[in-house]
Amino acid sequence: MEAKILDFFTAQMDMLVLAGMLVLIVLSALQLAKMSRTNRQLKYLTEKLAGYLKAVLEDEADSASEENEPQEEETIVSRQEQNMREAIELQKQQKKMRDAQVLDAVLSEIFP
Repeated sequence: MEAKILDFFTAQMDMLVLAGMLVLIVLSALQLAKMSRTNRQLKYLTEKLAGYLKAVLEDEADSASEENEPQEEETIVSRQEQNMREAIELQKQQKKMRDAQVLDAVLSEIFP
């Protein structure tokens, strides 16, 4: 029985080697396609993250420049105006918190 198997392998060695090489070529092509798809996804995520960070940094720069502008001393006309200013400041702080949470979520998704 072993002799028949050895004779078969000896006689068909060229075909077996060729078949093995073809299998390796197909598997390599599949791996290359998968790597290409992963590369495209990483490029897309990187572009989105860069755009997000650019927008956040521009927003922070705008708010910083607004704070650094010389402000005139104004007397608060009424309690309502003071409440409006406090509400706007609170909204700015909440926006910064949301931006930080979104950034954390994006980074945790990219780098688990």
